[in-house]
Amino acid sequence: MFEKFIAALGLKSQQQEEITQVINLYDAVMAHTAWKRRLFEYLEGRSKEELQPSKICVDYLCVLGKWIHSDGKVQFGDDPAFMKLVDEHAKFHVQAAKVVEAHHVGDTNLAMDILKGSFDEQSRKTVNCLTRLNSVMEARERKT
Repeated sequence: MFEKFIAALGLKSQQQEEITQVINLYDAVMAHTAWKRRLFEYLEGRSKEELQPSKICVDYLCVLGKWIHSDGKVQFGDDPAFMKLVDEHAKFHVQAAKVVEAHHVGDTNLAMDILKGSFDEQSRKTVNCLTRLNSVMEARERKT
């Protein structure tokens, strides 16, 4: 499946190993895409998770966030594509927290509106940033 994702991004199969050494792009995309399903299940009462907005809004607790705030920052800290990813990823977590906050105060309609609107848009922006950062990684690799 990762090979199909790499192909969809227009990457060569040899680059798969190079990407996974920095961060598993596919896993990062899939983890953030899965949030929408997790949140739908939570709103519909089909989840046993106890989601807390105060934890969800923290962008450095997920795998991507840990990488962003450690190795990613060391490797790409001053790159505009990386800085955009940092910003959009943080906003992603804020939007996810807003969905849960609205649900906690009993406004499931607002929670669904956020989930289908600003959360969904922020999710796309985060994935787009990951794709752009991958292009930066490719360009660096071509130079070496």
